[in-house]
Amino acid sequence: MIISNLNFKGGVGKTTTTINLATALWVLGKRVLVVDTDPQCNLTNLIGFDQTGNDATVYEWMTQEECEVPIYIHYEGFYFIPANKKLRDIEIDLMKRKNRERILFKKISLIKDSFDYILIDCAPKDGVMNDNAMSASDAVLIPAECSGFSLQGMQDLLDSIREVRENINEKLDILGFLIIKYDKNTRISKQTLDYFNQAYAGKIFSTKIRKNVKFDETPLKKKSIFEHSIDANGAEDYMSLAEEITGEERPENWKEKILSAWLKEHPDDEEVTEQLNNLKKFLCLKSEVTDNRR
Repeated sequence: MIISNLNFKGGVGKTTTTINLATALWVLGKRVLVVDTDPQCNLTNLIGFDQTGNDATVYEWMTQEECEVPIYIHYEGFYFIPANKKLRDIEIDLMKRKNRERILFKKISLIKDSFDYILIDCAPKDGVMNDNAMSASDAVLIPAECSGFSLQGMQDLLDSIREVRENINEKLDILGFLIIKYDKNTRISKQTLDYFNQAYAGKIFSTKIRKNVKFDETPLKKKSIFEHSIDANGAEDYMSLAEEITGEERPENWKEKILSAWLKEHPDDEEVTEQLNNLKKFLCLKSEVTDNRR
């Protein structure tokens, strides 16, 4: 399944959702690819990709016929295609190309069978790059924060989805609206949720991503919420979202799986080592309590 994470309003959690949902899907045993199509390169930076002059990115892949697929490994079974800031000029570069809105569709068609899920992180604006993302996708996931500004650009986004569905990709659907920065104790969260349930009935994920300061810390750490703080409610929420999308349940060792995978690539990370050690101590204590009760 190919999913575009898209909202024309910035700062609503598109990149956060892309990396964390991808990680959760990987934890569920899915083979995952994330694609950064945003010239801000937030996903690329968050995943810790340090580009050199010779590293191909999605820009070269889309503009150069001879460019091989620039896939890089994050974990075994979890891959990414990075972006670079040249994407700011992609519309000019593609202007003379025929069917320029379907270039990414053709590129992804060649590799999509190698993955269970492909998640595309999109820029917060209308344009040919997002048309490409939607033309290549089965569905659009729309993050919407609990804010009075959550509807900014929403109608333009829905119009854009409709136009792509009518003219380019007739199978394109809205996977769902994902409520971000949710706090059940605030009036604005309740009002936002009530509005979306009324306006887009049947398209709201049951899972809400609760407000958590840990999300704001992850870009500096170049980690998803899972590696940064495995016990944070954000990790629980994105695991629940992956379960809701797939209809599958997480493995019992899901926390150990992600922390161990990170340490395999970053063995000197003391913070993650401490998290894993604490987890093992907790599981050991839990096992002892269970044995005593028997």
